[in-house]
Amino acid sequence: MAQVRKAHPKDLAAIARLSHQTLLLGREGPKVFPSETLWGALFVAPYLEAGCCNLVAEEEGRVVGYILGACADRPLALAFAKRLLWALPRLLLGRFGPPLPHLRYLLRLLRYPGPKAPKDRYPAHLHIAVDPEAQGHGVGKALLAAFLKCLREKGVPGVQLATTRANRAARGLYRAMGFWVYAKRASPFWAPYLGRPLIHEVWVRDLE
Repeated sequence: MAQVRKAHPKDLAAIARLSHQTLLLGREGPKVFPSETLWGALFVAPYLEAGCCNLVAEEEGRVVGYILGACADRPLALAFAKRLLWALPRLLLGRFGPPLPHLRYLLRLLRYPGPKAPKDRYPAHLHIAVDPEAQGHGVGKALLAAFLKCLREKGVPGVQLATTRANRAARGLYRAMGFWVYAKRASPFWAPYLGRPLIHEVWVRDLE
């Protein structure tokens, strides 16, 4: 059985590997964003530096799941901006491979943001992933329960997360853990990668 513990900076590589492998709606995404190293620098390291309640699930010394969270957006945005300023010149010089796929992904993130819930009521947010080989054994549920407990202990009033209607297994977990759909929007973000637009959703949970 996987054990849930606090995530540490030393977990960066393991979390980045799992996050990168599952970025395409739970499937490997190197065609979407080829560099695992750059993915970790931009989308994992800022959470480990400025997030809160970050957790990993470990089995026999191997990270098989994680939650990356933030209790507020500003510290995370500053950490991301710092990493982006470091990465962008290296990206343009080809240090992470061909720049175009990475730039395309980053620009589409800016162009097609998903729906958001009010930050005063739901200031925290999270990203969660479980290794496909470890799914179905309660890892996601254990991570999410521990994360919500941590937020309550910090006095956070509510939390939100983003997903798509195509992510059926995750949506079932969120519903079972007390989340509900606050808003949804058809988005063309994934169309170049999957050949079709998807419905993006924001789910919320009150903690007070």
